[in-house]
Amino acid sequence: GFLAWRAHERKGDARFDGVKDKFGQFLTFWLVQGMWVMLISMPVIYINASAHERSSFSLADWIAIAGFAAGVIIEVVADVEKAIWVRQGRVGSFCKVGLWRCSRHPNYFGEILQWWCAWAFAHSSADARGGGFTDPLWWACITSPLFTMHVLLNLPPTGVWNAEGKNLKRYYDACPEAYAQYREGTSVLIPMVGYRYVPLFLKRTIFLDFSRYEYNPKNGTAPHGKPD
Repeated sequence: GFLAWRAHERKGDARFDGVKDKFGQFLTFWLVQGMWVMLISMPVIYINASAHERSSFSLADWIAIAGFAAGVIIEVVADVEKAIWVRQGRVGSFCKVGLWRCSRHPNYFGEILQWWCAWAFAHSSADARGGGFTDPLWWACITSPLFTMHVLLNLPPTGVWNAEGKNLKRYYDACPEAYAQYREGTSVLIPMVGYRYVPLFLKRTIFLDFSRYEYNPKNGTAPHGKPD
């Protein structure tokens, strides 16, 4: 819904400008997005197809439901905060209001959290006696959160990689010191405080703040395999 609203406000989606008049490439974009919808919907399809009837929700179910709801709220709030900031004239050159003070991409974190929780919630819908852990179909549904992470973290045309790397040039040109301080102390995904004290090897691993997201002023691209 937010992407549709943003495309309407901006009179289109710039990510498709280069392929609108190229049938083959535009068809590929369309098919990939359809596949993405199918893959991330796998936990929901699994739940709906299950013959197992729940008499009540377990504690784990409620935790998954709460996590999914939190993910939705985080994504919606982050998108609205960013939209308001843009409408107010992009004060400060880069967004650091609300959730954006403690995460560089809180909207993507919310999206990823939703589908991990959806997969966890599907566990108790398994028909197998041992639950989802013994059901290969439940394990196959892990494709949903993993594919979501792959798209948002690893594909240059979209997600974190598209927002960072060479596209950080505008921030380093406008306010290099302020942005460098913000980046050093702000998690790439997980909203948190104290990120500046996290060791670099942890940032590059469990916090998913990969070196390819860094900006290299010499050539305008993200360096590969080099630390900060």
